[in-house]
Amino acid sequence: NTSIIMLITNKGNNMNTELLENLEQLKKDLVLLSEERKVVLSHHKTFEHVEKMRNAVNKSIELLKND
Repeated sequence: NTSIIMLITNKGNNMNTELLENLEQLKKDLVLLSEERKVVLSHHKTFEHVEKMRNAVNKSIELLKND
């Protein structure tokens, strides 16, 4: 029973870690696209950052669905 609880706890911790990493990535990319940005990005770079953000959101959704 203890090993099952530890396995569930580790799975939850891993999921929380991945979700936190995804949110941190979103935060960084949003700053790059916001008025706080230091440089103006080309359309191409802007699209790249939007795709990274979409991927982070999709990964987070899948993590929660598979929990």
